[in-house]
Amino acid sequence: MQISNHSFTKHGRLSVLQFSTPEKNTFEYISGPSAIAKNFVEVREVSFSGSVNNLELVNNSDKYIFFLDGDILSGAKQNRVLNTSVLVAPNTKLNIPVSCVEQGRWRSVSSKFSPKDYISPDSLRAKKLKAVNKNLRRGRGHFANQGEVWEEVDKFLRIHKSISTTMDFTKVYEDKEKDFDDFVKQFSVNNESNGVAMFMDNSPLGIDIFNRTDIYQEYFPKRLRGIALEVLNLKDKENTMTEAEANYKTLSLFDELEKLKYTEHDGVGIGKEKRYNNDKLVALELKYLQNLIHFTLLNLEKVN
Repeated sequence: MQISNHSFTKHGRLSVLQFSTPEKNTFEYISGPSAIAKNFVEVREVSFSGSVNNLELVNNSDKYIFFLDGDILSGAKQNRVLNTSVLVAPNTKLNIPVSCVEQGRWRSVSSKFSPKDYISPDSLRAKKLKAVNKNLRRGRGHFANQGEVWEEVDKFLRIHKSISTTMDFTKVYEDKEKDFDDFVKQFSVNNESNGVAMFMDNSPLGIDIFNRTDIYQEYFPKRLRGIALEVLNLKDKENTMTEAEANYKTLSLFDELEKLKYTEHDGVGIGKEKRYNNDKLVALELKYLQNLIHFTLLNLEKVN
């Protein structure tokens, strides 16, 4: 993987390297949250009775629409998180695999789902991605381990001392919205970038690469809010990470990935997936017509 550095920023124990890849802005699509806001797409329960781990998505537009692994959708019978990244074709209806992040509610509060301005933290994304990879290899579809997801939700509620009668993951963000907003303001998005690598101390948390710079700009603050859950509760410690070290470790992760075996699968919507994992890392690559739509690599060692 070739990358060109554009920006390196440190705040507290988090370091953020923004970069670009040669294949950027090669495919036209918009994000799922933007599509919902513009009424291009509806996400709702699959039926009146609903299904915890499936939602119905209807694209009523002529746009290709992208949802990110880790996107949080709130409303309907209970709040959910997407299990995988999805590219949706124009004028399409399909079911998308999700996990519940609100264990104690199963009653409708709205007919449709709304997006949040954050995604799930890396530890939750990593465990979910590893479980999906395992289930796909066993022919069980894009499903995570719901019990693991609830454990992660409970962990973050306890760490941040948030009380929710329905064990709602979004309560943490509601309680600490100002703290998270102040945290995000410490990092400026680079408009030339389409990729980001994040590090806690000198250890990688994860990498995300998008095809489009505008989609990257939209998800950059959401990505930071997800990370905030994992770093804001940590004690202060000297951050010795340098830009050269961040660049080296990012490239080393790509080198390590190239040595791994992978499995190939059809995407939930359109496109093809490559999925990788070993004891240290887990990764997903989604391509459509040879265009990289989204890539994510997450550190399992930090999770454990």
